Amino acid sequence: MTSLQPLLALRELLTFLRFSLLIACLPTTLFADTKIGSTFSESGHWRYQPLPSSNRNPLVQVHDIPAASGVSTLAKHHTQWSSTLDMASISSQSMNSQSLSNHQANESLLLDGETYRFALKLRHGLSEQSDLSITLPFIAHSGGFTDNAISGWHDIFGLPNGNRASRPDNSLDYRYQRNGQNLIALNQSTKGIGDIRFDYRYRLNNTNKTDNSRIKSLIQMGVKLPTGNQDQLTGSGATTLSSSLQIAQTQMANARDWSWHTSIGALWVSGGGLLNEIKKDWAFYGSAGISWQSSDNIALKAQFETHTAMYQSETDELKGPTGQLVIGLSAKINPDTVIDLYFTEDLILHSSPDIGIGLAIYRLIGKR
Repeated sequence: MTSLQPLLALRELLTFLRFSLLIACLPTTLFADTKIGSTFSESGHWRYQPLPSSNRNPLVQVHDIPAASGVSTLAKHHTQWSSTLDMASISSQSMNSQSLSNHQANESLLLDGETYRFALKLRHGLSEQSDLSITLPFIAHSGGFTDNAISGWHDIFGLPNGNRASRPDNSLDYRYQRNGQNLIALNQSTKGIGDIRFDYRYRLNNTNKTDNSRIKSLIQMGVKLPTGNQDQLTGSGATTLSSSLQIAQTQMANARDWSWHTSIGALWVSGGGLLNEIKKDWAFYGSAGISWQSSDNIALKAQFETHTAMYQSETDELKGPTGQLVIGLSAKINPDTVIDLYFTEDLILHSSPDIGIGLAIYRLIGKR
């Protein structure tokens, strides 16, 4: 590593963050003058809301494992617009693994590239205890530009560097081979609309105005429709149903600036679609995290995310379970707007991207 690599890594990271902020802010500017009846300042939900991250492994992302959503819902007739931009870089390879299912199969997997996901979400309060949302994602896969930056980052902190040392910088090659047959072979940049999802959330034993030190809970149910393209890895080609239980204490009794949350859920995938030969019908997922409100406008957050295997495979990247650490912050920019910034790192090596960066913006846009 040259002496300039850390500076180049920092410069590339700042370039990406500036671009992310510009893209994510575009939808919110459309509603800059909208008058609304309540604000983030009044609700305080922003400080304990989980970060909107998930496993962006390109073969897992297509199934859209839901991110933790927290225990607060929008007030009746209120509407929230959010935009999220995720970048994930992965460089990992498993060669000639043996899969022990009904019979032995030779399989190999190469994941080397960057995945970008830009999602627009519109959420509307149906009642004082429930809301409904629609999410429209846009997915892109490319060789990217961050390999040098990530290698420098990993060298500085002594972290594993995946498969990057043996691969060309900023290349794209997603390939899965089984019994000598290429089931996935993507080496050209692609982009397109992803799978649209709908989510319904209902608060159980709490209201938004009760004692924050009480443990609160919420049920989330979702459906993902196959509107993306499985050949371009922008969709799974299958319908997915999910349901989860969210639990949180939004203000600890003896540490009022601290809060915690946890979630557990199940996901069912219909027949057909990507890698149908090895795809599992069911997967289970969960998360746990803490938040510390360090100032009136900043909350620091950390969370752990996991899920069981989505495929019947013995490759390190697909066999599960996964483990991903997320560290970030939420910043209240004004009474109606909150920004999340977060970074992800794979704790269970190769089960998720080496590193990810995410930026999300939320804006209350009106009351009907």
